[in-house]
Amino acid sequence: MTLQQLGDQETELCLKTIELANQPQTQETRNTLEEICIEYKKIHQVYADLSFIEIEALKRGLFIQWYALSTAYWLSGIAELNNESKNKVLNTLYQYIDLKKFDKELIWMLNYYYTEWRWVFESWETFGGFDIAIVNDQNNELPHIIDREAMKLRGQMGRYWNSLNVFNKP
Repeated sequence: MTLQQLGDQETELCLKTIELANQPQTQETRNTLEEICIEYKKIHQVYADLSFIEIEALKRGLFIQWYALSTAYWLSGIAELNNESKNKVLNTLYQYIDLKKFDKELIWMLNYYYTEWRWVFESWETFGGFDIAIVNDQNNELPHIIDREAMKLRGQMGRYWNSLNVFNKP
């Protein structure tokens, strides 16, 4: 499965989740939400498997892990994730930092997640802290503008970044 296909699948699941959140809660809606959560778990596993090969997969996998803990599952469609996959994403992140394979976008995303939601990282079993050259006040500034059209193709992560009003609208 390609990153584009995964992003499309995420967008579809996200829209279904929003639709469910606006309906009365029934056994049917709970079952559908459970199926969505299972699909998200599978998507996260694929991102984890691709994370060392594709920095984009790492970014999306990391986002899903962070979002699973920072947002209610009935709003995100993301519930419990596979521990092995979560550890793989975090270990890959450490490797990217050690090998200096990161880019500016990963740095500002990571700083945002960590500064705003530090407890999410600290709750992960394999969290060992971050290199202070990466996660620090100097790097804790979002860019002034993002490519909103490109973000639309990046699954729920892109939807999230597009939802923030801190970026200038092109």
